Amino acid sequence: MRQLLRTLWTPLYPVLVFLVCQLAGGLVLYVAPGGLAWSLLAVDVLCVLWLAFGRLIILRDVHVDLSWRSGRFLWAFFGALAVILALNIISEWMSLPDLIEDAVCDLVRRPLGVVVIALLGPVAEELCFRGAVIGGMLRLGCRPWTAVLVSSLLFGLIHFNPAQVPFAFAMGLVLGVLYLRTGSLLLPMLVHVVNNSLSVVQIRLMGDEVRSFTLTDWMGAPLAALTALASFALGLWLLRRFLHLDKRTLRREIKQMKKLYSAENLDNISLNIEEYFSLQDQWDAAHTVLLYSALPDEVNTDYLLLAAEDDGKTILLPRVDGDRLTLHVYSPDSMASGAFGVMEPQGPEFPPSRYGEIELAVVPGMAFDRRGHRLGRGKGYYDRLLPLLPAARVVGLCFPFQVVASVPHEAHDAAVQPFMPEQLINL
Repeated sequence: MRQLLRTLWTPLYPVLVFLVCQLAGGLVLYVAPGGLAWSLLAVDVLCVLWLAFGRLIILRDVHVDLSWRSGRFLWAFFGALAVILALNIISEWMSLPDLIEDAVCDLVRRPLGVVVIALLGPVAEELCFRGAVIGGMLRLGCRPWTAVLVSSLLFGLIHFNPAQVPFAFAMGLVLGVLYLRTGSLLLPMLVHVVNNSLSVVQIRLMGDEVRSFTLTDWMGAPLAALTALASFALGLWLLRRFLHLDKRTLRREIKQMKKLYSAENLDNISLNIEEYFSLQDQWDAAHTVLLYSALPDEVNTDYLLLAAEDDGKTILLPRVDGDRLTLHVYSPDSMASGAFGVMEPQGPEFPPSRYGEIELAVVPGMAFDRRGHRLGRGKGYYDRLLPLLPAARVVGLCFPFQVVASVPHEAHDAAVQPFMPEQLINL
């Protein structure tokens, strides 16, 4: 029951914050000249401060991922805008009442109103609905698509205005997918800002005529329908192109992500992960454990090796033997540098006939997703080893940025449960 309540509270709390900030902003409406603009400003500022100081958003959510450096973000940017154009036309066809049209038209006549609608509002909403809601649900272990759907539904409902609810829900799906793919709020923020800015420009240019303007009337129904269909198809094609990653590209992106962190920073994160993992039931219950000797860019295992020794566990480490890994009982005095510069055990091999005794296998990886797919370094060592461990629970130790929305996988790839206690890492 406690877990269920926590699961429900995680997405609802940021929305409650947003609603309380709206209430506080409503009070400003009655005391300030040009009250609506100042009210919305208060909502945005209060919401951002509450989310930040309440640690509902993390600094790592705003970073430049590799797609920006390679220019691939343009596929997602124009793809998202194409889908949004189609959604605008579809929203017109629904003919739902717009309860705030007059207020918005009056608001953007003021410079502060333009800033609030075009910039501050989108930033605050992305921090809340993508950063806090989706991010919080992912850190809780929810499925990515569940988090996106919940966030989009809440994003639609929070607008209250019938004309905006379906559009905001669909737009939330697009922005949520961009957040999942990049692990950053920058791209969703950019798309959201541009969408709102285009609306502001249209209102400023057309004045009162915007109240009766529709794309369908302007282009004619047949052309509007064709435009909606073409925009939607083009947008989905561009987004699909952006979302699809081959293994080589994903490895390169993860390497670039690691460069954003100092060696000291990664060491601290590693220690947090190791300490937290050593407190888990799966660690306590295991008597025979497979660990690994870490490369410099992997989550370290030195703490776990010491903890396993103290707990009297049988510790196994892998050693590269041709195109396969052999397992050996760990002894600090029998380690030597082996393949790829990794420290490897030099003692006798642990018999394959006893692999059924291994209860827990802790493995490294380049990337993981929450469906159990793991991306290695391309040699296939663990893909060949893990199917031979019939009783082992397989866990991948990883940095938070190594958990992505989807890892390219094949039928023979071994399933791995990623472990990264992001609640301990607020970067």
